[in-house]
Amino acid sequence: MGSYCVGELDRAGWIRRSIIQEAACLTFVRSSDLGQVAEAFGGVAGFGRLLDMGEFCEEAFAHQEKHPMIALRQLDGWVLVVEDSGRQGQRPEVLRRAARFAAVSAFWDASALTRFSYAIGGAVRTTFEAVLPEYREGVEPDALETVRAGLPWSQADPVALMLALAGRLTGLSPNPGWLAGDFHTFPVAPWPDDLVAVPNPLDNVVGYPAELVEALRAAAEVDRRRAAAAAARHVLATADCLDHPVVRRTLSSMTSGFSIDHGALGAVVREWAWQSIQHRPRSKVHNQLRAVEVLRQATHEDSLTALVNVLAEARRVHGVEGGELARIVVAELSA
Repeated sequence: MGSYCVGELDRAGWIRRSIIQEAACLTFVRSSDLGQVAEAFGGVAGFGRLLDMGEFCEEAFAHQEKHPMIALRQLDGWVLVVEDSGRQGQRPEVLRRAARFAAVSAFWDASALTRFSYAIGGAVRTTFEAVLPEYREGVEPDALETVRAGLPWSQADPVALMLALAGRLTGLSPNPGWLAGDFHTFPVAPWPDDLVAVPNPLDNVVGYPAELVEALRAAAEVDRRRAAAAAARHVLATADCLDHPVVRRTLSSMTSGFSIDHGALGAVVREWAWQSIQHRPRSKVHNQLRAVEVLRQATHEDSLTALVNVLAEARRVHGVEGGELARIVVAELSA
């Protein structure tokens, strides 16, 4: 191991003696706008507080069952985002929003899981486990191969390795000063997960009549789209949130063929998720959150997955009767 690498790892070793030694996520975002970065992470602006790292970790622990928390500060042209036992900074849904210019993220937890991510221009270029950097994902998996060369990936502490690589990318030398002083802290209302591909969507149709499954299998694309929109409309009406402007626009786009504003719909899910934290578990707000998630699932790019997910998620919405929903879907598929 070269002396240059030894020095880099030595400088990063302090993290294992810090208050966040066991589990954390450090994200560096190239920005001078701390508020914009907080929003990209889902920070709830009206609840911001200035805390030192010890106070922040206490707050994060106290609220871990309800919501994540983030702590931010400026570092020489970068915004450092600290999460104690958090993982927002390793989520692609967050990195894409944060990386208008560039973002570098190092995540580790108490189970020895790790994740290093590099995003730029609104896309995750490469991401990998620190202990298995040969297995890389992203739109440009090999983007950092030259930069990370020379670090002893199979021989050293993976957290120190990630911070050393972060230092190479940001020009910031890892040091305990990163965690000193006051931070701008926020509770987080997380951005919803991406809608992902499902290998065999029909395997997820549970609790519905066999004739519905056969109708789903035989239906054309356009009929599945129409049925997904009709089912979502029924669920939203049952939950009494059909009049929300984003809900109305989304349903209109689904039936007219116009482009769907997925960002606006995701923002509604996030906003209602935060509101639901403030209410008792079986409140109307909770039910409306589940209903708008049904609508989000209905917008999946694969029509069969969209319709199957609508049927699955609808079962969580209070007041929606499975038999009635199945009749609506079958009627639309056979129209």
